[in-house]
Amino acid sequence: MDCKNFEKMIPEFLQDRLGNQKLDEFLTHMDSCADCKEELSIQFLVYAGMPKLETGETFHLQRELSGAVESARVRLHHRVMLELYAYGLEILALAGVIGVVVMAVLYL
Repeated sequence: MDCKNFEKMIPEFLQDRLGNQKLDEFLTHMDSCADCKEELSIQFLVYAGMPKLETGETFHLQRELSGAVESARVRLHHRVMLELYAYGLEILALAGVIGVVVMAVLYL
């Protein structure tokens, strides 16, 4: 992923609208690019910080951003694990169907 694509994806990231692959690419690029991490900080401040500051709530940019990124990492991990479990269940179901068909053919 290049920086231009990363910047385009920031609003989707902030709204938790990135699919698993895009989120993984986004987080990987952010980890390796200081400029993009800074741009994410700026847009996060506008997206999440300004509403809090306008109401007088306290806002710690780095702590809040780190929390949002860590939360995204956890969600990504859970989504990937869910996909793996779903594939496993599909394989088990298919194996069950095949077993039933084989048994039916053998006993006919």
